[in-house]
Amino acid sequence: MNNEEMNGSLAVNEKAYRILRLLGKGKGGYSYLAEKDGRQVVIKQIHHEPCDYYSFGNKIEAELRDYERLQKAGIRIPRMHAADKDAERIVKDYIEGPTVMELVRSGRSVEPYLPQVRDMAAKAMAAGLNIDYYPTNFVVQDGRLWYVDYECNDYSEQWDFEHWGIQYWLPKVTFRGYRDEDYEAVCDFLIALNQKDKTHINWNWARFEWMMEHPEFDKSASASIGLWWSDGKVVGAAIYDMYFGEAFCAALPEYEALYPEILDYACRELKDDAGLAIAINTENAAEIKAALQAGFEPVDQKETIMELSLDRDFSSELPEGLRLREMDQIADRDALEWLFWQGFDHGDDREAFERSLDHAPHVRKHFNRALSLSAVDASGKPVSHGSLWFHQDTDYAYVEPVCTIPDCRGKGIASALLSEAFSRAKALGAKAAYVISDLPFYENLGFEKAQHYLFYRKGS
Repeated sequence: MNNEEMNGSLAVNEKAYRILRLLGKGKGGYSYLAEKDGRQVVIKQIHHEPCDYYSFGNKIEAELRDYERLQKAGIRIPRMHAADKDAERIVKDYIEGPTVMELVRSGRSVEPYLPQVRDMAAKAMAAGLNIDYYPTNFVVQDGRLWYVDYECNDYSEQWDFEHWGIQYWLPKVTFRGYRDEDYEAVCDFLIALNQKDKTHINWNWARFEWMMEHPEFDKSASASIGLWWSDGKVVGAAIYDMYFGEAFCAALPEYEALYPEILDYACRELKDDAGLAIAINTENAAEIKAALQAGFEPVDQKETIMELSLDRDFSSELPEGLRLREMDQIADRDALEWLFWQGFDHGDDREAFERSLDHAPHVRKHFNRALSLSAVDASGKPVSHGSLWFHQDTDYAYVEPVCTIPDCRGKGIASALLSEAFSRAKALGAKAAYVISDLPFYENLGFEKAQHYLFYRKGS
């Protein structure tokens, strides 16, 4: 500290500023909150303490050059008021507010500011730059994010936000395998994953719920489901689909840097003798790139998600002789399973059906009986079924399953059941319905192809 600083003032181009307090010490200088004529500013005093991992060259010239580069790139930075090359000091606006580091350390979420820093990162990369993404260099003022340092460097992927900076913005991520008590956390993860971006709608909370209690699901291996946790919530997951050999891999947008790690885990732990296949949305360039880099190759296998807007009224009249019945997953389980056996073309051999049953109750935690609709004949026998799944934290319904026994097909029964279910889901708050299919049956109901997925496979 020089005599000026000890006396509580600093001069910039012979103008004296009163020092109020030290704001921070960086590798290139000390920043002070100062005041002159009733206005608060920041004075940065360049220092020449050694830094074993960074080389500045002429530090004051670097500050001036970087200020111009950041301005041209469109990065939100404080305005520079003055520069004193002889004293190696600059004066800039004071942006009052907490630093991102202060938010992180206090446990407050920085998620609302991730889109802003990513916008800065995109602008920087377009200009051939990286900025210093360490969270002490960012201040939040009235909801706006400011980069308050002027340091920038030529772009290198190794030091960009997604590959370096993000680790300091987010709470520590830990990994462990799935436990039964993690069920709701996984549902919450899938709900959050599909809230703003529907590119993962092929895997949603309802598909997970339907699969977890499906008779063909290999529940004995559920501990192999990989979960990545941060701040008490699941932020990434690798989930096998019924059996090993196919898996779903994803991370929340703010944790997308985890995706290669999640993919690597799935390759090691969720493969079968033939390897591993994953379905990736054709619009998801980042996941496609990661899969190709991991050695996956596209194969001739596709998946389509169709979407139906629920902003209209639906007609739901059943053919004569049939009536609507809400089916309970426990009380009506045998009748439903026998209907599914026939409706999904396993035949009408009752003894074979009985041998296939595991006789374990399939309790689905978010099941809504009002959306589980069957058409029954005069004897009470179910001949067709259509279920929707809806969660109050979402704005969509998911169709699963739909079937009709062979003798009753082509009569509009399933269409009537689904139409009634759509009306009920709409009343609960659903704005759209999704189904994994590309069948003309759904097109006739008004569904349109919305999301397309291509499978990528890696051999064992």
